[in-house]
Amino acid sequence: MFTNGCQNINPKRMKEFKILSIDGGGIRGIIPARFLTDLESYLSREKGEPIKLNEYFDLICGTSTGGIIAIGLGLGMSSSEILNLYEANATKIFGLPYTNFFRLLRQFFLPKHNRNELSKLLRKAFEPFSEDGDTRLGNSKTRLCIPAFNASTGNTVVFKTSHHKDYIRDYQVPSYQVALATSAAPIYFQPYEVNYQRTKTAEKVNLLNMIDGGIFANNPALIGLSEAIALGYSFDKIKILSIGTGTNVLTLPNQRKAIGSGLLGFAIKLIEFMMQSQSSITENMMKIFAQGVHHDKADRFYYQRFQNKFNISDNLKLDSTSTNKIKMLNQKGMHLFDNADKTLLHPFFENKIVPYKPFFEL
Repeated sequence: MFTNGCQNINPKRMKEFKILSIDGGGIRGIIPARFLTDLESYLSREKGEPIKLNEYFDLICGTSTGGIIAIGLGLGMSSSEILNLYEANATKIFGLPYTNFFRLLRQFFLPKHNRNELSKLLRKAFEPFSEDGDTRLGNSKTRLCIPAFNASTGNTVVFKTSHHKDYIRDYQVPSYQVALATSAAPIYFQPYEVNYQRTKTAEKVNLLNMIDGGIFANNPALIGLSEAIALGYSFDKIKILSIGTGTNVLTLPNQRKAIGSGLLGFAIKLIEFMMQSQSSITENMMKIFAQGVHHDKADRFYYQRFQNKFNISDNLKLDSTSTNKIKMLNQKGMHLFDNADKTLLHPFFENKIVPYKPFFEL
């Protein structure tokens, strides 16, 4: 039942708390964007009306590229708009590949890519969702949790909307800056400096060296589960839909041929090793929490994970931007949805959520 909610909702009176979780993965964000685009189309046909995903999830979590998608959905973008943002601007976001020795040498001293174009794209995409174009995290119509890491302090950070009385820190951060902070993958982009001015007080806030949340929460499903519990929801009321960005077959050469394990050859692969392994262990932990060690117990909470596995021949890097790779990613997202058991998705869309009201207004 879809009803207007108030600021203070008693979790014991709520039927459920639904969470959408989206992994990190660079340009492979096309996969969940395509999956969710097809999901929106499917639901629109089923229900006979246009569908916005933020009307069906109480919380959206996203890391890195998943964080960009999560923020866009929370603000009110359609999945197809987000998909188009990726498809139309892939080469702007990640720039051109290194084609000569001097550009390759630059990689020893500077990040692979400049984020200026990505910053412009996100700022423009998020502008329409506030009256003055200065769109902040607090403009989201849905609760958000967006992981990042503060390399200056060595602390993990989860940017959150003000959906709890104690969450006063993040809601005024510009949305595009949260997106840039969570997606500042080491090697690929320079650490990001969050720099803005609070409304009303005009206090200046500066957070140095923010980097990709994927180094500790590339799969943010566990953050979503923890957040629901922190808000007072019991396991039996929680439903989590988790969408991955695909898993590569990641290996190193055998010991005698490990010439590619030096600084240049190994560092980039190490980032993928780290992020993919974090996603995998989180997936396993979620299954254990939901169904026990052997995944054979009755569900403590409803959890569905949709993930692709790449072939070695796919050779999909975090910043692959060729026309063929973009087309392949789109097809993999389409294939992931087409082969999904739709009955597993239905429990998330039986009813719209009770709209949340933030504790602190912009």
